Amino acid sequence: MDHEIFKVSTDVADAWVIGAKGDYDYVYGGTRKVTPDVSDDAIEEELFRLMRHESHLKNSLINTVVEDGALEHYNGSLPKGFMDSKIGGGRCLFRPKDKAVNEVLSEPTHKQFEGTIRVLFKEVGDLLNKKNGRIKLTPDFGKFSGVSDILGEFTPHVLGIRCEDGGCGGKASYTTTGIIAALEVLDIDSFKAKPVTLIGSDGALGVDVANYFLTNSYQHTEVCDIAYGDEKIDFVGVEGSVKSLSAKWGQFTDPCLQRGGVVVATTVGNELENSNWSLIPENTLLVLAHNLALPHGEKGKTLAHKIESQGITLIPGQILTLGGALTSRLEWFSRQNGIQDFNKSFAHEVVKDVVTFLMGKINDVQEGTMYEKMGNYAKFELHF
Repeated sequence: MDHEIFKVSTDVADAWVIGAKGDYDYVYGGTRKVTPDVSDDAIEEELFRLMRHESHLKNSLINTVVEDGALEHYNGSLPKGFMDSKIGGGRCLFRPKDKAVNEVLSEPTHKQFEGTIRVLFKEVGDLLNKKNGRIKLTPDFGKFSGVSDILGEFTPHVLGIRCEDGGCGGKASYTTTGIIAALEVLDIDSFKAKPVTLIGSDGALGVDVANYFLTNSYQHTEVCDIAYGDEKIDFVGVEGSVKSLSAKWGQFTDPCLQRGGVVVATTVGNELENSNWSLIPENTLLVLAHNLALPHGEKGKTLAHKIESQGITLIPGQILTLGGALTSRLEWFSRQNGIQDFNKSFAHEVVKDVVTFLMGKINDVQEGTMYEKMGNYAKFELHF
């Protein structure tokens, strides 16, 4: 896949920015921090993987859905340029210079965080400006969605800025809307009497998903997150405590997988291949709400096939989590049309309609796993 990589260096951190080459209005993706000990080669390898299998695949799905008429019923409600848009994948990784800087940039409440990130973002912003908008980014690494506004001081080519400035704000709620839309297509109401297991339920996305299940009469819901230290967890607005299952970094634990029913993972990726997935009971709905929950290439295709051969319904992450990328696209064309106040409720409607339409189109594909059907629909080569 043709792409270009740019590097900027500062006293506090180095940053790498990648963009797909091709006939796109622009390329777009998120931002992630790596630790100071990661090599240049490893960064560029990870940068390409994230760009291609997260950003580019999700944007390809959105391109195809819009082209296929998923949003035609909105007529003139969408901003000018949106319906004809074609967006490719981009990405940014940055590496702090040393452990001290890494500690500062790992916590947005640190008193030196804002001053330190400004040093880096000035140079990243200058790069985006020099590329004349060809590349756009969202600094959404970890807990730091709010820093889009800091990057926005140096460049207009940042998405996810605050709503009062025309942006969509943090993207977690839009992603949750997409996940719930997919679940509703799968008749999630029919699982109310079955076990529901929510893995990664303490993250921004995980909390939203947990709130959906816990406030909609899914009485057999249990949660799992490495942040939990107790066996019972309290959620705001939920009566009573919820049982917490054992958690382990880098894999799904056996107690989570053995419950069957519905398993929703809002985690960091790469866990499934390192887990005892053969323990998952037949007729389980496995909802992998992370783009890299399946390994890329042939390994991911093989794993998806083995799991579905056990009578399990597996939903890959890119279908579920495109709400943020879609809303960011809506933000850009809204801003281009001079719309100052971003309409969040309208954006949630658009996300729901796109994911619902996409699920129907993918289900219409006759052969292969859901993972393969997704790739075929987006005209995306999964085997690389």
